[in-house]
Amino acid sequence: MNTRSNIMVFGGSGIIGGAIATVFGHQGWRVGIHYHQHQTTANETAAAIKKAGGESHLYQADVSNSSQIQAILQEFIQSHHFLNVLVWAVGVDPSKLLLKTSPEDWTRTLHTNLTGAYTVLKAIAPIFEHQNDGSVIFVGSLSAEQGVAGQAAYAASKAGLTGLMQTVAKEWGAFNIRVNMVFPGWHLSPLSEPGWQSAMKTANHTLHRPSSLKYVATTVYHMALSPDTSGQIWNLDSRIW
Repeated sequence: MNTRSNIMVFGGSGIIGGAIATVFGHQGWRVGIHYHQHQTTANETAAAIKKAGGESHLYQADVSNSSQIQAILQEFIQSHHFLNVLVWAVGVDPSKLLLKTSPEDWTRTLHTNLTGAYTVLKAIAPIFEHQNDGSVIFVGSLSAEQGVAGQAAYAASKAGLTGLMQTVAKEWGAFNIRVNMVFPGWHLSPLSEPGWQSAMKTANHTLHRPSSLKYVATTVYHMALSPDTSGQIWNLDSRIW
């Protein structure tokens, strides 16, 4: 059996998820890249990992569909036998004021960002518990702590994700499963573009600059390997909350 360490990145077709997947791949890990609709960007990430000598595999699933999540995780374990790290980097944001957020926008955002994470955690729990080992990293948002005008649904979903992370860290500690979260800061993507100009005001950052994507991904890599840290949140830019 190949002794590579294994990671599954949910939301691996996104800007942040793709960067995280690439860093692990460059370190010799076997990387499962989950995507829902954006297969082209998932393929680009897989190609970058292959070019660096790493190994990656694509897995398509709707995170709101528990049977699809179960299927791709079972496929991964059957092929690669174990899983060391799971990263949750899924996120949608309607970028609307509360009064303009439709019930459909609200439901879709919470169902994807929060209920999707619950679905994945339920599916991975038996695998990690059987191994008596595992590491989960959630990509959260400072919006969960500060709130941001125009992000009512998104901020609510990320705040719920924070509570879920801390609770699961307590429940799974006896199985040596570490569960942590990062606030990655703003990085230009279709998701962040509506609020980009406001977020990039240097007055918002004590260092007068946002964090780099490579720094965020590298930090997640080191956090995932930390043997004695769980239930913690790291803010990876210089904003203060």
